[in-house]
Amino acid sequence: MPARTLQDLVSAAASLHPDRAAVLYDSGSGETPGSLLYREVVQLAEDLSAALLQTCSPRGGAVGLYCSDDLLVPAWILGILQSSAAYVPLDPEAPGLLTARVMSQCGLKYCAVNRDLVQVELV
Repeated sequence: MPARTLQDLVSAAASLHPDRAAVLYDSGSGETPGSLLYREVVQLAEDLSAALLQTCSPRGGAVGLYCSDDLLVPAWILGILQSSAAYVPLDPEAPGLLTARVMSQCGLKYCAVNRDLVQVELV
C-alpha cells in the first residue's frame, strides 16, 4: 500500500535510508549547518507524539506549534501529525493578540512551545 501521509512518507524513507540526512538547517548565522538523520527525525517525532497522546489526547483536534526556526521543527511537525492532530504554526514574532486570535479561531486546546521561548519569572 503506498504511503498516504507525510508521516508515512518519512517513515518509509527512514526504513530505506535511516542514516541519510533528512533535515539540513542553516540558521544564516555563519555557523556550520545542522542536520538530522532520518532515524533521528523519526525517533524525535515518535517521542513527541507519545508525549502528546499520553498527556492531552489531541486526536482529531489541533495542536499549535509555537517556535522559531529550528533544526527540530520538521520532527516536531511530524510528531504532531503522528498524534492524529492537525498542526497549527504559531509565530513567536507575531503580536500576542494575533497569536491569541489564531488560537481561538482554530479552537486550540494544546500548544507545543519551544523551551527557549518560555519565560519564567521567579518571585
